Amino acid sequence: MWIPVVNPQLCIGCGECAQICPDNAIEIVEKKSFIDYNRCTCCGVCDRVCRYGALEVKHPQMPAILEEGVQLTGLKAEMKTLKQKLKEMRKEVRL
Repeated sequence: MWIPVVNPQLCIGCGECAQICPDNAIEIVEKKSFIDYNRCTCCGVCDRVCRYGALEVKHPQMPAILEEGVQLTGLKAEMKTLKQKLKEMRKEVRL
């Protein structure tokens, strides 16, 4: 997985990346490119068009817990414990 990131020190706000973006995910804000990651599909077009090297493709590292995925056995055991505690709390409230 990779995402485009704007280096504000290199961006001059020319708008070429905003014009070329097929997702309309880039706009110029205060003379700098701003990427709306809710719209961006990470196609990489903006990275290729920037003459100033202000757009760079980054490969973020996922936290180890996400790489392992959700451990259902641990989650099920935790849910069981929580349900039991909730049951006990309800009994105490009734008394």
